[in-house]
Amino acid sequence: MSESHRRSCSVGRKRPTGFTILELLIVLVLAGTVAAFGYSGFAGLREAETLRSATRVVRQQLSLGRRAAVSRRETVRFRKIGDQLVLQASDGSTLKSIALSGADRLPVDSVLLRPATFRFNARGQAAPGSVYLFRGDRSVRIVCNFLGRLRVEAVRTSG
Repeated sequence: MSESHRRSCSVGRKRPTGFTILELLIVLVLAGTVAAFGYSGFAGLREAETLRSATRVVRQQLSLGRRAAVSRRETVRFRKIGDQLVLQASDGSTLKSIALSGADRLPVDSVLLRPATFRFNARGQAAPGSVYLFRGDRSVRIVCNFLGRLRVEAVRTSG
């Protein structure tokens, strides 16, 4: 064989394919770092969604109280009794309640009502007040104005 023929055959030879151990380790370290940052962000997102869900439940309860007062033409109260948030008719009967403990409980750490009892009159009007929901380091306030309308505000913690 001639020298030029040998040279052309060696040029066409392929190098071994695959990844080195060092390359695989670098990829694993990068993937682990990205996963660690993603998991910590996911926990905060899950906490925020849990508080949003609890806020929707309480807000629906307050709206139901206002509608019940108008449709029944009587005063309806929203208050915390023991470990429940309760809607009560003027005769003291319970219209609806939300458990604050147990299996089907509202997913919050604590609840604060100011004033302690919300009253909706037969026209759907209410004395102004707020419901505070606390979960972890987050908190939200559901504000009820004198017309019985609701709005939700994030509560800023000073620190």
